[in-house]
Amino acid sequence: QRPKPMSLGHRAPAQTRVVAILFFAASGAYGTFSRSASPRDQAMKMLNQMTLLEKINMLHGTGQVLPYVGNVPANDRLGIPPLSLNDGPQGFRDEKNPGTTTAFPCALAVAATWDTDAIFAYGSAMGKEFADKGANVQLGPGVCVARVPVNGRNFEYVSGEDPYLGWKLAGPLVQGIQSQKVIANAKHWVNNNQETNRYDVNEVVDERTRREMYYPPFEGAIEAGVGSFMCSYNKVNGKWSCENPDTLKDLKQDLGFDGWVMSDWGATHSLSIDAGLDQEMPASIFLNENTIMQALSNGSLNEAQINDSVVRMLTPMYRIGTFDLTTNASNVAKNVSTAEHVELSRRLASEGTILLKNENDMLPLDQLSGSEKIAVVGTRGDKDAIYHGDGSGRVFSANGSLISPYNGLRWGAPEGVTVDLVNTSDPQEAANALKGKDYDYVVVCVGTSASEGIDRDGLTLNANGATDVDLINAVAGVVDQSKLIVAAVIPGAILTDWDDGVGAVLVNFFPGLQYGNALADVIFGKKEPGGRLPLTFPNRENEVGFSESDFPGINGTAVYSEKMLIGYRWYMHNQVKPKYPFGFGLGYTEHKYSDLQINGNNVTFTLANIGKRMGSEIVQLYVQLPKEANEPPMQLKAFGKYVLDAGESTTVSFNLRDRDLSIWSVANHDWEKLNGEYTIFIAASTQDIRLKGSITVQ
Repeated sequence: QRPKPMSLGHRAPAQTRVVAILFFAASGAYGTFSRSASPRDQAMKMLNQMTLLEKINMLHGTGQVLPYVGNVPANDRLGIPPLSLNDGPQGFRDEKNPGTTTAFPCALAVAATWDTDAIFAYGSAMGKEFADKGANVQLGPGVCVARVPVNGRNFEYVSGEDPYLGWKLAGPLVQGIQSQKVIANAKHWVNNNQETNRYDVNEVVDERTRREMYYPPFEGAIEAGVGSFMCSYNKVNGKWSCENPDTLKDLKQDLGFDGWVMSDWGATHSLSIDAGLDQEMPASIFLNENTIMQALSNGSLNEAQINDSVVRMLTPMYRIGTFDLTTNASNVAKNVSTAEHVELSRRLASEGTILLKNENDMLPLDQLSGSEKIAVVGTRGDKDAIYHGDGSGRVFSANGSLISPYNGLRWGAPEGVTVDLVNTSDPQEAANALKGKDYDYVVVCVGTSASEGIDRDGLTLNANGATDVDLINAVAGVVDQSKLIVAAVIPGAILTDWDDGVGAVLVNFFPGLQYGNALADVIFGKKEPGGRLPLTFPNRENEVGFSESDFPGINGTAVYSEKMLIGYRWYMHNQVKPKYPFGFGLGYTEHKYSDLQINGNNVTFTLANIGKRMGSEIVQLYVQLPKEANEPPMQLKAFGKYVLDAGESTTVSFNLRDRDLSIWSVANHDWEKLNGEYTIFIAASTQDIRLKGSITVQ
């Protein structure tokens, strides 16, 4: 039997989707183009009509002229549309018109669904809102791999801590955005893995580590046809990212990226077209008419290099449909959020909810009689609820539009169930308010925020002077474990050393404006917690043992001495059991794995729902390479989400690529497949191996 379709809707096969993106109406607001000619041919034809000054004008922005953060004017003579660029990777950022776009869950929250259909729907909805706001370049997705657990921007990145997860999710996210004729922007290239000293830190990373750990998510974006890249502020091996000939050559030549590279805002340090930069943002301090004409005159730059940059911009504009999309800055004040997008936000939040603990199957509360009383404890449950991170990735909502846990639970509770608010986060006040009250269930709402520009102080919920851990412990002192639920909103990995006295723990990475409704859906059993951890939760701060030289660096240099041993790879290599492992998350049913069959690179097995209700399972395939490969013990190489009725089973099939069984050879500067035995693990997390087999390569 085939698994049931995912709840986020059916998505066309990848080949069909690409065709839909590449070919569209042959006429638009800015001129016409032929379906029969390739996008590059169209770009070359346009290039041949352009003057040198017209070409130069495409190589830089004109400043942060509102309403968009980046602007390249139209060429009215030739009918080339303007480029109207705006933040960010999680929706259209519009501080002046709050509430006119949908505050979706953050990228890490959607990554927690491990669902390519969900990712595509997310990208498509965001792309539609950008288009309706008159923007044609979305400054996202963010696809960096989380090296440092306290990185302040981990919530913005769809890769979690794993390069394969990032590769698999970046593609449909890009396709979703660009299905709306809005150009996606993969960022930040490359090794932008910390916010501390982000404007000038020198990241020292060896070639093999870059290729195996940090490039793959960007490769996923390239394979999906992403139109643009953003180079980062930091240096890589002593050279600024936006003028680094090594990493930009890797991108454009070795990885085959045919779009353009723009700088992060203010990340240009020289006239670096010859190194591989195509466009300076947001203005023209270095890539302007005077400096370029002087460079052409003295021979340090030639017009062919300028032509290459312009063609790299025009090609995706033709391919994705920018010429066919009307851009009008007056549209920016429009309310482009729709009921469908709000509902999608709610569904993404519930399907990204991760159930870490569920003693005695406490959840879901789907068998209530109608006379129960529930207390929601903490200001995080109401006026201080956390929905989003800060920085360029924040989407602004109108006052009163965000659904708090308290409102979501009282609106979503079965008829007759009372939901009260204990509106204090003072531990002693909360404990006193609960004493002597006969609540059937208590939901303690906690959380911690994060922002671009600064790394987190630590992984505790008590960071920055908060008392959320004390609140949980105080409530646990007066409420029986069988009644106590903790709901945490978080930016990434956290410490959960407070969970011993708690019956159930639900975590959401920044879940967007529908958090309260999504939380109620999960608690009352209308939805299951569909999320699985895209990050490892450690037992203590800095469990992986970063030295100061590793992070945040000494004298402006951070050395990646751990090489590939980040996240779960470190735990498996050192045989340390984390608090909650990568890939982990509980559901409301139970699944059985059986009948593993391996034929060449094809791996199949049977998955059965042996529980009493419909539920989803994220099946994961990890590979251990031969010892001679000198690789981490286990690495994710395939996964899939399956929804099955109670009693239903399906055959799961994975076809491994040769690349999945290869290492990067520094000697040959290429992928190399070694002879030997490759162990295959079928798992529900890195710590929950269900089936095991092997492939022998001779």
